Amino acid sequence: MSQEGPHSELTPLSWSDVRRLKPSIVALGNFDGVHLGHARILDALVSEGRAASLDPVVVTFEPHPRYFFKPQEKPSLLTTPREKWEQLRKWPITIVSLAFNKSLAELQPEAFIKDFLQDRLMGRRFLLGRDHHFGKGASGDFALLQAHVTDANRNVTMLEPYRLNEEVVSSSAIRIHLEASRLESANRLLGRPFSYFGKVVKGEGRGRGLGFATANLELDYPYKAVVAYGVYGGKARVNGKEYIAVTNIGNNPTFAGQTQKIEVHILDLDLNLYGQWLEFDLHLHIRPEFKFASVTELKQQISQDVNTTRHYFSSKLL
Repeated sequence: MSQEGPHSELTPLSWSDVRRLKPSIVALGNFDGVHLGHARILDALVSEGRAASLDPVVVTFEPHPRYFFKPQEKPSLLTTPREKWEQLRKWPITIVSLAFNKSLAELQPEAFIKDFLQDRLMGRRFLLGRDHHFGKGASGDFALLQAHVTDANRNVTMLEPYRLNEEVVSSSAIRIHLEASRLESANRLLGRPFSYFGKVVKGEGRGRGLGFATANLELDYPYKAVVAYGVYGGKARVNGKEYIAVTNIGNNPTFAGQTQKIEVHILDLDLNLYGQWLEFDLHLHIRPEFKFASVTELKQQISQDVNTTRHYFSSKLL
C-alpha cells in the first residue's frame, strides 16, 4: 500500500456527476475486504468485459450505507476506502466510488437502473451477488434489474457465494473470525493478512520505558473493524521498508487504560517514526490482552511475545 496520505482518486462522486462515454459491464457491491469471493467477481468482470468488448466498471459506496443510516453503529469494515482502492486497482478496471448521501438514498431503484447504471455508466451488462440491493429502501434487487435490461438472461448475472473448504467466503464471516481471534481463518478467506494503516503519533512512552519502544498508530478511518484485543505478530511497512514487528491492540489494562490503542514494536530497531504513515499486517495471534500483576511480569511476557514472533517468521524461511 502507498505510504502517503489520502488519494484524490478516493474522493466519492455524487451519482449525478458520473458520466462515462464507453459501454461498460458493471459489478455492483460494497466490496468490503476485497476478499477471495470478491476476487472471483472481479475476475469474471474482466473476463466477460474482454469477451464482449465492454469496459469493466466496479461501483462501490462511501460511506457504507449502514453508516449513512446509523452513523453510531459499531465499526466493522474490513477495509478503509484507501485499502479497498489499493486492492481493487490490482485488476484492470475502472473504480466508481459513489457518495452515499441523501440524494442516492432517496433515488428510486428504477431511476438508479435507468438514469445511473444505463445512462450515466453506459452499463450494458451487470454482475451482482444474490443479496445485493439498491435504490430507496434497498428495494431494488436482481429480479428488478433483470426486468429493466434487454436480454436479461445474458446481460444480468447473479454470482453465487464462493466457498472455500465448504465455508462461504463473505465479509461477515471474516469479521466473525477476527472478533473470535481466529486470525488464520480470517486471513485465509481474505487471501492476504488483515491490516491496519495510519499515522504514527506520540504515545505515553511506556513502551520505551519497558525496553520495547512502540509506534502508536492513529487510524485514519472511524469504521475500521477492531480485532479481538490481544497481541499479534506481523510485519510493519513504513517509508518503503518492511520489518518484523509485534503489536498490542487494546487498552493497556495493566496501567488501567481506558482508550483503545494500536502499539507496534519493531523487532531489533528503535526508529523515530512520528508523523510517518505505517501499515501493520497481522499474521499471527499470539495471546489475548490481560492485566499483569506487575510491570516485571509484563516485561517478561513481552519478551516471550517477541520470541514467539521471531520464531514464527524464522520457521517460514525454512
